[in-house]
Amino acid sequence: MVRHILFWKFSDAVNDQNRDEVLAMLRASVKSLEGIPGLLSCEIGEAVKGSDCDFVFYAELESLDAVSAFQNHPLHLAHKKRSAPYVQSRLAADYEV
Repeated sequence: MVRHILFWKFSDAVNDQNRDEVLAMLRASVKSLEGIPGLLSCEIGEAVKGSDCDFVFYAELESLDAVSAFQNHPLHLAHKKRSAPYVQSRLAADYEV
C-alpha cells in the first residue's frame, strides 16, 4: 500500500469571504475521486491554525503503479483543474507501508 500526501497553500483567490465555499468545493471534488481503480481511500482537510500549509490531501492506494494510474486518471485530472486557481504551492510525498 502507498500513502499519498499533499500539503497545499491557498492562492490569493481564497479569502475570508469565500474560504468556506472553496473548502466545500474541494471536499466535493475529492469525493468525486472515489471509484478510481487502485484508490482505497482519500480525504481533504483544512490544516489547524499555525500550520505551514492551509489544507492537506491524504490518499491510500494499492501500489506505486496505482499512484501512477491515479495521477493520469480523468477524474483526478479534472480535480486538479478545479483546484488549480486556489493553490499557490504544494508539497507532495508518497511512501510505501
